[in-house]
Amino acid sequence: MDRAVEAPVGLVVAVVEDRPLIRQGLLRVLRTAPGIGVARSLPDVPELDDAPHYDVLVVGIHSLDNLHLLHRVHHLAGRCRLVLVADSLALSAAMVLLDAGADGYLTTDVTERALCEAVHRVARGLPYVAPAIAATIAAHGEDRAPSLTPRESDVLRHIAAGFTHAQTAGRMGVSAATVETYLNRIRKKFAIDTPAHLARLARRAYVRHLLSQDGG
Repeated sequence: MDRAVEAPVGLVVAVVEDRPLIRQGLLRVLRTAPGIGVARSLPDVPELDDAPHYDVLVVGIHSLDNLHLLHRVHHLAGRCRLVLVADSLALSAAMVLLDAGADGYLTTDVTERALCEAVHRVARGLPYVAPAIAATIAAHGEDRAPSLTPRESDVLRHIAAGFTHAQTAGRMGVSAATVETYLNRIRKKFAIDTPAHLARLARRAYVRHLLSQDGG
């Protein structure tokens, strides 16, 4: 498994969840988990300027009433690590969550261990997808998968794992200029004009790579 950097110690985690019982449960688990220094509750997704104060944001998405949070999550992608926690999902909801550009995707029926694993994993720059969501994406996600060449997918997978362009080139056995050529093709193909947009596409490619490995 690719690992770009080691897990940090004493993570600062914030929980955004408007249901008191779920919120307190998340906080209880996180506050007693090894490697997490601070776990606090926030009334809403923080503004962009506040995002760097947190290593990981855990955001609850449970109904159409709070799907508006996904718009703000979309803008936070690339500024801090994000874990979305949703109820059991229909196909459309799973695709919306994937497109939001978060780093981790959980359902409320996961174990406490899975929650902690997800937080630590995304803090290292690696994605985490709960089995229920992964199964939905694997079964139905191909219609919406980006039309990437194998080498373009490889580049995005390495970028999503936290490797620099130079490190990606070394791991792929090509020059840094070749990696940049692949990225320029991807930017043109998908009309990508911001680093956050590229990061989101990279995470999607990496998630599908992990799913294909699990399925193989």
